[in-house]
Amino acid sequence: MNILEIKNLVKSFPAARNFWGKVTENVKAVQDVSFAIKKGEVLGLVGESGCGKTTLGRLILKLIESDSGQIIFEGQDITHLSASQMRPLRKDIQIIFQDPYSSLNPRMTVARTLMEPLKIHRLCERHQRYDRAVELLKMVGLDESAMQKFPHEFSGGQRQRIGIARALAVEPKLIVADEAVSALDISIQAQIINLLIDLKEKLGLTLVFIAHDLKVVEHISDRICVMYLGRVMEMLPADQIANAKHPYTQSLLSAVPVPDPNRKSQRQILEGDVPSPINPPLGCVFHTRCPKAVPDCAKMVPSVHQVSEAHFHSCDVVG
Repeated sequence: MNILEIKNLVKSFPAARNFWGKVTENVKAVQDVSFAIKKGEVLGLVGESGCGKTTLGRLILKLIESDSGQIIFEGQDITHLSASQMRPLRKDIQIIFQDPYSSLNPRMTVARTLMEPLKIHRLCERHQRYDRAVELLKMVGLDESAMQKFPHEFSGGQRQRIGIARALAVEPKLIVADEAVSALDISIQAQIINLLIDLKEKLGLTLVFIAHDLKVVEHISDRICVMYLGRVMEMLPADQIANAKHPYTQSLLSAVPVPDPNRKSQRQILEGDVPSPINPPLGCVFHTRCPKAVPDCAKMVPSVHQVSEAHFHSCDVVG
């Protein structure tokens, strides 16, 4: 059963206006994106900075409104729901932010941070909130001694654990993790990734995991969605990432460091810079940097090709 379905989602932001205030240029952040997520699945969104990953995550959360397309959550079309109509659904869809420090209120103790969502959504009685907050802390690897401390008294990894506990407080059905480990040290990243994997198995969480590190995404995800300039280039199971077909996915894969010093990596270095999302290339948006591009790539938007039941890509050259 699909918990979330995204159909032909489009989002642009005004980039310039004329003297009369009319929009003359738009940043095309998300262009015709479609996919579905099953209950209990982890979908990894990966791509270079500016590819539309975070915008897509915020569209799913309805923190911003889409220009067109559909967002269907548990069979209900939530695309055009108002703020008041969305309020009962807010506890079902939560977010883990990139920066664990700025996402926490510096004037609130951990106890207040974790008890506030319980109060707002009336999930337990007043006398039960403290015990529930302690339970959440233990769930993410912290103990009761942290309850009366403020965010500045913790390390980055500990603050992110508190952010995860806050997201779990309302027992969400879907969590969007927006670059949840990119601001942390490598060793701490591994701890947070393993924590999310454990929580996913224990609680049956459904995750949209946004990152730019393909190796991290591969480790935590069931499926991987590769984006470039607001479009989906390829979607495939994480355990089949070595069989990626799209040239962009292959270039991302070749950039992953090889831990064996005696083995040379076969880097596929992309030439040129990422085009401006204000004026993306015609045809395939990747053709200006693609090593396999042919003249027709600049004329036609590539169709979706199915490699296997769960493996799709958008490249007419590799077929």
